[in-house]
Amino acid sequence: MQQLYYELSVLSKAVNFKNLSAAALHVGLSQPQLSRIIAKIEDELKIVLLDRSAKRKSGWTTVAFQLSEIFEKSIRRLETELQGISNNQMVGELHIGTLEGLSDFAMNTSRQCFEEVGVKKITLDIFDLNELEANFLSGNLDLIFTSKTPGRQKFKYITELGFQKLEPMETNKNFAVLSTFEYGRSNKKELERYPHVFVSNSLAMRKAWFEKTGGVGHLPTEAKRGRAKDAEPVLMIGSELLSPVLWESITSAISE
Repeated sequence: MQQLYYELSVLSKAVNFKNLSAAALHVGLSQPQLSRIIAKIEDELKIVLLDRSAKRKSGWTTVAFQLSEIFEKSIRRLETELQGISNNQMVGELHIGTLEGLSDFAMNTSRQCFEEVGVKKITLDIFDLNELEANFLSGNLDLIFTSKTPGRQKFKYITELGFQKLEPMETNKNFAVLSTFEYGRSNKKELERYPHVFVSNSLAMRKAWFEKTGGVGHLPTEAKRGRAKDAEPVLMIGSELLSPVLWESITSAISE
């Protein structure tokens, strides 16, 4: 049997979504790429991971969930063994992703990771919500700052830092102004009533459009500490590959 670590890591993320097409949107792979990975596992292990009896709605088999659970347990055992080695080592690098409207939280955390935790290098990138989820679930990010938990799985490292409200804007009915995430979830028939639709993954660009041209849509308010009614949470979520000691160090540093 060939080494299947990468393929099994993809499967463990994919089974959190109801079918192959839904999984492909969140694991950072195209549907054909994901399909080939699943087919490789099936061929190597002589098992069936997808129930293909219903076209376009192929769902995961019980074996797929069992295999994913076995892989996750083995990874957790490995992490436990490695913690004794890594806990006392200085953290060399963190890759952090954030929504643009939460960049202040991300920058403050980065500074505290430098000063309090002893991190050597931090790369901080801004993504729209879809990109943020895909990169995190694919293992490309160590920490994310977001308003929604990616996918449906429960995360080992997650903490609520504050809140942010979405302020409705209606200054020019000729333009619908949307983020790429909002556009992807929008009712396309409702958008037909607008002569023009402006879509951008940049919050700064959408703010500038509202200021200079106007439109109909929503803008997030400044993110703040605490909680508020009818507000989006500000969440910090860590990769399961982070050691418990590092996560505790980060959360302790930002709570001071």
